[in-house]
Amino acid sequence: MTVRVGFVGVGYIAKEHLKRVLTDPEARVVALCDTEPSAAEATRASVLDKLKGTARDDLLASFAQAPVHTNPVRMFQQESLDAVFLCLPPFAHGDVEFAAIEAGIPFLVEKPVALDLPLAQKISSALHARGLIGAAGYQSRYSRIVPFVRETLGDRTIAMTLAHRFTKLPPREWYRHQSRSGGQVVEMATHQVDLLRHVVSEISTVYVSGGRRIATHDPSEIFDVSVASLTYDNGAVGSLVTNMVSGHGNPAYARGIHVIADGLTLSVLGHEGESRTIEVVTAEGRQEHTFDDDSMAAQDRAFVRAVRDGRPELVLAPYEEAVRTLAVTLAHQQSAETGRPVQVSTLLGHTA
Repeated sequence: MTVRVGFVGVGYIAKEHLKRVLTDPEARVVALCDTEPSAAEATRASVLDKLKGTARDDLLASFAQAPVHTNPVRMFQQESLDAVFLCLPPFAHGDVEFAAIEAGIPFLVEKPVALDLPLAQKISSALHARGLIGAAGYQSRYSRIVPFVRETLGDRTIAMTLAHRFTKLPPREWYRHQSRSGGQVVEMATHQVDLLRHVVSEISTVYVSGGRRIATHDPSEIFDVSVASLTYDNGAVGSLVTNMVSGHGNPAYARGIHVIADGLTLSVLGHEGESRTIEVVTAEGRQEHTFDDDSMAAQDRAFVRAVRDGRPELVLAPYEEAVRTLAVTLAHQQSAETGRPVQVSTLLGHTA
């Protein structure tokens, strides 16, 4: 069975998914949807040019002829789709997911899955009620770094974690508005939060100091610096330090996470979508291991196969897991705004 795939939202992140889905012989991209058809056509031309000679001609031909819709509901009604990629900006979630669920179409949705926790929980419940596969775009879960980190840590007691996300303010206008982007941790450092949850433990408490220091000369409502204290269910503590003011450059340690455990320190250097180096420091010395796997390709292929074979267990970042990661990042935002610690379980309980 070839999985017939549609895309809703055909901007930058969709382009990255398309480059990978179009090289998967078990998938065929047959429909696109975007509020700006010209942007979708520009993405299509760019991807076709990039993949010329590297992807199968028949798969590229289907993609080249795929109709461009402006209304996702009509696309779901008019096209015969087995799966859909939802590559939406943070503020655009809700109606599209419910329309896909109503049409019985499994989806992979990019992070963050919403800016509102009750909405995300309703989508999760609707997926479960229909028995549909829902995947979220946390590609690091598909990287070979995960089994390596877990095997290296073993059953050692983890004392603390350090995580950093230092960058510049993205050029998109909507990013500067809290109600549209959610801010840096909800929209971007959510990758660090999800990876920490996945390899360390659930995060139970978040206590944040945040500031608006440099980006205030532009219309901007989001925190451009933050320092968070994390407490894990397993008793470990951690920090998550972020900024959007260091586009001039960053030290190597600011591109990853560090886990200090009994007898070793393990550092995962680099961000999702990059080649990553893992440093392991023990009393015996220092070792480096490089991982150059394409975790997004692994993620997208796992989703396609899960749909094709009816095997939801192939999805390593199911929608309900993304809801829990969203809860941690929203707790971060709430704590930054109030200056008080936030219990993640309480936030989840109030919105369940």
